[in-house]
Amino acid sequence: MITVALYARVSSKSQAQNNTIESQIAELKHRIAADKHELLNEYEFKDDGLSGWSLEREGLDALRDKVGEDQIDKIYIHSPDRLSRKSAHQMILLDEFEKAGVEVIFLNHKTENNPESKLLLGMQGLVAEYECTKIMERSRRGKLHRAKKGCVSVIGIAPFGYNRIKHVDREKTKFEINEEEAKIVKQMFMWVGQERISIREVVRRLRDKSIRTRTGKKVWCPIIIWKLLRNPAYKGQAAFGKLKRVERRERNKQKVSICRTDEDSWIYIPVPKIVDEGLFNKVQKQLDENRKRARIQREGGKKKYLLQGLVVCQNCGYAYSGAQCGVEGKKFSYYRCSSTIRITDGREKCTNKLVRTDMLETAIWEKVKNLLKNPEIIKNEYHRRIAENKNDESSDKKFARRENQIKQGIEKLMEDYYSQENVGDKGYISKEEFKQTMKRMRERLRGIEEEKKKVADQKAIEKGMNLIINSIKSLYSSVKSNLEQLDWQTKRGIIKALVERIQIGYDQVEVAFRIEEPAQDGEIFNLQHCTGRHDNKSIYPLELIKRKFFSTCCII
Repeated sequence: MITVALYARVSSKSQAQNNTIESQIAELKHRIAADKHELLNEYEFKDDGLSGWSLEREGLDALRDKVGEDQIDKIYIHSPDRLSRKSAHQMILLDEFEKAGVEVIFLNHKTENNPESKLLLGMQGLVAEYECTKIMERSRRGKLHRAKKGCVSVIGIAPFGYNRIKHVDREKTKFEINEEEAKIVKQMFMWVGQERISIREVVRRLRDKSIRTRTGKKVWCPIIIWKLLRNPAYKGQAAFGKLKRVERRERNKQKVSICRTDEDSWIYIPVPKIVDEGLFNKVQKQLDENRKRARIQREGGKKKYLLQGLVVCQNCGYAYSGAQCGVEGKKFSYYRCSSTIRITDGREKCTNKLVRTDMLETAIWEKVKNLLKNPEIIKNEYHRRIAENKNDESSDKKFARRENQIKQGIEKLMEDYYSQENVGDKGYISKEEFKQTMKRMRERLRGIEEEKKKVADQKAIEKGMNLIINSIKSLYSSVKSNLEQLDWQTKRGIIKALVERIQIGYDQVEVAFRIEEPAQDGEIFNLQHCTGRHDNKSIYPLELIKRKFFSTCCII
């Protein structure tokens, strides 16, 4: 039986919403039926609303995976530009399918295995690519021309507070004020412009008033409110050209990104205004002021936190961040779980406790000083762990035993499979089962090899230990004379170099040290020395230090 598949694609979201891809699928199914083939549902591959300029498409990837697994004999596609808009990508895909022995059938192009047919297909791909580029350029220039004429149709989505009234004549498309949404917009502008509140406070008030977003979400995203308050459409001047596409240089990311353009290049289009210009300008000044205040706070204008970025909550996994509580003249600084200040729609928040910054920072700094003064505890900790994990069977014998078991299993599998071929008995194992089982066994063998590589030579580890200890001793000798008077920046650098993380639990604080040195083979030798689980000096039970820690702070 010949296994057939179909692939269909449309580019724009409007095409996806209008379900135009179904017309492609209907034509493809008609052709498959005419060729007297049967199409299974699992071999219908489609990409709805994805550009043909990229190969990163879910449906296309699934199709290529099936081709690579030798599960497909024929692929039906409406036209080459549905496969890809780039001729180079078309050649890559068709060559991949050809090498896998898969026949590709286009409804509007007869493919034959000869140079003339391939040349014609390549030319058709180039023409399609050229046509698409020309369409994009004409569309861009057309939108620019209509925007300069004051036509609002170039703005595809109306901002919150407006309805977009379409018309056959594009120049008659307009924005009308949605009175219900406009009241919410005015309220937000009044809160920020008159009461001078932050965007997070706007989010809280909207949640408390049960005001939902246009899509029905209970909690508004702060960046959405920021964009709304910055949008000049609300003062009667909708802006066109606020965003542009730029190519990315980084690998393993999208090829293009969206960024804002300079306001000088924006084209303004008159629309009905919701707020007056004076209030709009007042809100812009307040947003700038809020931003400056936040930047000053981030840069340490009010308080610097020695352990910032290293403390995490053992309960929920969120980071601990610095905060201040109290009245002017009597303020206390704490580390608190950032999950406790999230704005949620009623979901339960983390209940972990606050920790005084001075107490926690002093305790951690004492542990770091102890490590600097006594680096031998690293070697002691390593030998203790080795002793705990030692058993009667050596690592070499354990790996050899596991390898023999797998190899015997492979031999038995091959014997069953080839016995089936010789005697024609289908009761042994199918071809598909043979492939899958063989693949799993080979993966297990590769896993054992990787484990053996990770088991370092004892001498290399001992040498690495000595390098680590000497490095710490060298660091200690450079700061020994001034250890008790080090400035904040130097302390911060030492802690970041030695501490991996600090976990705050309900009843204890655990410190995990990060020790890294280059090993003999040039790779990074990484030993995480976490004395917090076994050394009482690294575990600070909250019950024992509650009088010191929490006598002047609130436990939530």
